[in-house]
Amino acid sequence: MNAAELLVRHLESEDVRFFFGIPGGALEPIYNAVHESMQIESILTKHEAGAAFMADGYARVSGNVGVCGSTTGPGATNLLTGIASAHADSVPVMALTAQVPTRSFGRGAFQESSAEGTDVVNIFGEVTKYSAMIINPDKTGEMTRRALKLAKSGRPGPVHLNLPSDVMYEEVINDMPAHSYHFASAPFDRMAVKQAAHLLMKSKNPAMILGNGALIGRATEEILELAELLDIPVATTPKGKSAFPETHELALGVFGFAGSPLAESFLLDNNIDVLLAIGTSFNEWATHGWDQRLAYNKEVIQVDIDPTQFGRVYPCSVGLQGDSKAVVRELLFELRRQLQLNDSNVEFRRLLTFKSMHETVRDPYKALSDEMPLKPQRLMNDLRASLPDDTIFFADIGSNLAWAIHYLKVNKPRTFVAGIGFGSMGYGVAAAIGGKLAAPERPVVSIVGDGGFLMNGMEVATAVNHDIPVIWVVENNAQLGMVWHGQQMSARAHVTASEFKRVDFVKIAEGLGARAIRVERPGEISRSLMDDIIKAGQPTVIDVMIDAYERPPIQSRIKSLEMIA
Repeated sequence: MNAAELLVRHLESEDVRFFFGIPGGALEPIYNAVHESMQIESILTKHEAGAAFMADGYARVSGNVGVCGSTTGPGATNLLTGIASAHADSVPVMALTAQVPTRSFGRGAFQESSAEGTDVVNIFGEVTKYSAMIINPDKTGEMTRRALKLAKSGRPGPVHLNLPSDVMYEEVINDMPAHSYHFASAPFDRMAVKQAAHLLMKSKNPAMILGNGALIGRATEEILELAELLDIPVATTPKGKSAFPETHELALGVFGFAGSPLAESFLLDNNIDVLLAIGTSFNEWATHGWDQRLAYNKEVIQVDIDPTQFGRVYPCSVGLQGDSKAVVRELLFELRRQLQLNDSNVEFRRLLTFKSMHETVRDPYKALSDEMPLKPQRLMNDLRASLPDDTIFFADIGSNLAWAIHYLKVNKPRTFVAGIGFGSMGYGVAAAIGGKLAAPERPVVSIVGDGGFLMNGMEVATAVNHDIPVIWVVENNAQLGMVWHGQQMSARAHVTASEFKRVDFVKIAEGLGARAIRVERPGEISRSLMDDIIKAGQPTVIDVMIDAYERPPIQSRIKSLEMIA
């Protein structure tokens, strides 16, 4: 076989099902090998950024590596934002970029992106765990295995291989290993676990905050068990939303950007003595702009696979390094042991009194409002009431994300996905396609603003071409809502360059071959409508006219921007 065929054989061994990308002359060896594969389907996207976002969405939902590819030069650089987004959110994505033949290096070849031109290996090296050019065909298997292992080992993340076309056509010996080159590793520090359990046992008023690492580690069952064992109130960060059921009696909701007033009041209360943080880096959006009250006068226990996160933002009393699922499982074991020895020291806490004194959302009456134009709060309420509990929501970046974080309650793990780490507008439009391919039996809904849809909306044609029935809900308010409202709320900014003429997304969607529906009134999004859309099994765009002047819950973001300035 040739080098490209060996590479694709390795992808098959990783149970890769889809290859997202756009072909080009230099990438033909890979496309030829994918064409011969009985397992991998090629998904033709409309832009390389869309390919990277789809691979990201597929990886998040499936838990497997998502693979995307591009031709050389601009094809490779177009992938970059999507790969940077995967890097920021620790998503295992493999990017395969083509390269001109090695004999052409340094001679002015069309779209050359070697070290003699625009060096994509170095460029991708800044946003991946591994970036390398396969210069020797006999190294193809070894380098591919290394990349795939690194993508899923430790803290997951994207990897990149650059593939000169002449090298990929070279014949190689099949060096597929007879055994797996992945090794399950679940290390933990037993003494640190005992120390953390001791702090939780003697705590009078603990709380828990869950980040993206709780979802990546698939630790949600163990976390729920831990919370119920000691009656610990639980909040999530925006990236950790869906790591804990939001209607559970111990749920505080989201803390941080667009978060719940209940979570904010509870976690910033100095009466909390122990804060257990699982899989969060305590970034700006997860902390109300690094509010010092979150950790003030508290014992902070951090669980993270990356030990460099311990004490990076807030002082850390105990650092538990390792996979979140393994660490929480060991913590549960130790807590049960200590409970059997001395259960009289455990004081069970309830949130009922505190919850009765605090709202979980701002302006809750607006979620039931019949006013016109349609309130975005009501839109979130109608969506939740109209869709099954296992629906996977992809939220794009913008005020639509703020509305979804604040008003859309989710109860199932990994049913809320947003590219928050890098904050790429257009992510949710394309990533939802990959997510649907990973979960074809479940409804997948992309909540997106009109600004984000205008960036990547052509990927609706990708869904049409491949019969992928994603549902896009476009919040149409003729503005970049977060920017416009941010300018209105800021003492430093002028209101400028954030409005545009209203776009008819029904016509655009129909032109791309999708089903299109316009919604203008409260209640038009209903169970019967969504059941009909799901049953029809077509890519569908719902163009929703929302109240442009309703202010999204972004006050903490504006405050932190003012502080940074």
